[in-house]
Amino acid sequence: MQKMDLVAPEFPSSIGEAGPQLGALLGPARAFVRRLSDRTLALAIGAILFLLAAWPLSLVEVPPLQDLPNHLATVTVITHPEHYPEFVANGFFKTNAALFGWLCLVGKLTGVKAAARLFVLLVLGLNSLVFPQFILRFTNRRRLIVASFFIWPTIHNWFVSMGMLDFALGVPLSLLLLMAADRQRLAPTWWNGVAMAVIALADWYAHVFTLMVACMLLLVHVVERRSWRERFTEALRMFAPLVPATVLTLISLYNHMTEPVGAMTGYAVTRMMIPPWELLYNLWAEWFWGFTWLQYSTFVPAAVVVLYAYLRRGESPTFFSPLAFALLGGLFLFLPYVATNWFHVNSRVIPYLWIAAFLRLPDRIDARLGKLMVVCAGLYTVGMGIDYVRLDNDRMKFTAGMSAVPENAKLLPLVFKRKLTSENTRSLQHAWGFYVAEKQTSAPLLFAHSRSFPVMYRDPPNPQFNHLVLESFAPTMENPNWICGIMRTGGIHERDCEGVWRRQWAEFWQMATPEFDSVLMWDATPEVQALVPPEYRIVLKQEHLTIYRRTDAQASRLAPVEK
Repeated sequence: MQKMDLVAPEFPSSIGEAGPQLGALLGPARAFVRRLSDRTLALAIGAILFLLAAWPLSLVEVPPLQDLPNHLATVTVITHPEHYPEFVANGFFKTNAALFGWLCLVGKLTGVKAAARLFVLLVLGLNSLVFPQFILRFTNRRRLIVASFFIWPTIHNWFVSMGMLDFALGVPLSLLLLMAADRQRLAPTWWNGVAMAVIALADWYAHVFTLMVACMLLLVHVVERRSWRERFTEALRMFAPLVPATVLTLISLYNHMTEPVGAMTGYAVTRMMIPPWELLYNLWAEWFWGFTWLQYSTFVPAAVVVLYAYLRRGESPTFFSPLAFALLGGLFLFLPYVATNWFHVNSRVIPYLWIAAFLRLPDRIDARLGKLMVVCAGLYTVGMGIDYVRLDNDRMKFTAGMSAVPENAKLLPLVFKRKLTSENTRSLQHAWGFYVAEKQTSAPLLFAHSRSFPVMYRDPPNPQFNHLVLESFAPTMENPNWICGIMRTGGIHERDCEGVWRRQWAEFWQMATPEFDSVLMWDATPEVQALVPPEYRIVLKQEHLTIYRRTDAQASRLAPVEK
């Protein structure tokens, strides 16, 4: 076997050329692969990628995705409006609505939890189908085979783990749009133009951000043409079918830019930039990494792909030229991490940076590297299965108080620790949503301050109980350290910081006690529990979970005390 040359643009030896023994072992497999057509080969690779990513779903009832319980709660609010007069539905003809439309429609047939599993399978399936086809379309057969050793972490990517499923669906749809645009610019037909229009509308419906990125890449491609005649021709062919989706995009952007703020957002300031070293970390953690250290093997393909992308940076794949690559990098560096009602804003560029890197992989790799990638993929998929079970156990611990919470209870969830097992997601941040879905309890932490969500506050709530404010209250108020640190950082020396902290809790309970007849505390400190008003008594206490019930609530609905 020849030694790898990391300076050369491609490795000198390929999989299957590692000596007589390995060649004899892989010979029949290579012969079989040669007989497959390019399209069939891409489908076969996609099927393998799908199995690696999707099998853990068979181990759990509900995928342990961070935001998914909040979405399940949203569907409960939509389907039971009589119990939630404080919310108003925004309808389904809007961007970022694919998941909710699916849950409401398919959920009537299968149940909402099963519908959620099916939607996750849909996202994983589309990723598995589109990624190989996309690489084949814009490179070649050899590079597709090489890429299959590196793209396996991107099927169940970080956005899936986060439960940002509309965006996760929008990414492969935007790649389908680029593939259709490439066909249209080379050989325009009415059928392909209609397909472009339909895919663009589906992409808008899933998430407008992915559609905007795809349109930006098309625009860069047009600008880079050599003559005005060529620019005009390709622009007409590619952008004419996008007119309907463009109109909807402009409407969506207008609605987003004119969102109500102030009282509707609890007067919270939601804008944040992050330092460059965290951006570099996010390039891996917010695309390749899943939940815990059991997916650390994903760092290996990420590092190798970065090396190849640098060595082959001069290549210019269609729609992902060096200029397009640089613009994507600029957006990632200079967009905020949080802005208005969008979170992880610049992270949404990360998929396209990696796609640009995948397109620059070589046609051959060293056999030893291929073996290493297979080992990493095996460790990854086993680790995902283990984490699915561990995170599902966390969910069961959180929902162990279900029997202690009455139907339609006015439940106040106070989540002091947002994760237990997971390291890369806050898997318990929205686990209160299961109580909404099962018991139709109140939903004070529901995503509801924006027209981009399926439901919205009918009127601005008490700012303390706006979900943007309430969600941060418990983690920051678990002890006096945070409030004292903020005051001292602001130049205020308060001798009795603990007294200020206690007064803040007293004011909070003064507002909360009339509103909520039940309280769920997760991982509360003894100091916090000591401040709970005497109007509440403990009806369940198990490990991290404590359920309180107001004593003046109907006696017939009180659950027995459990310890």
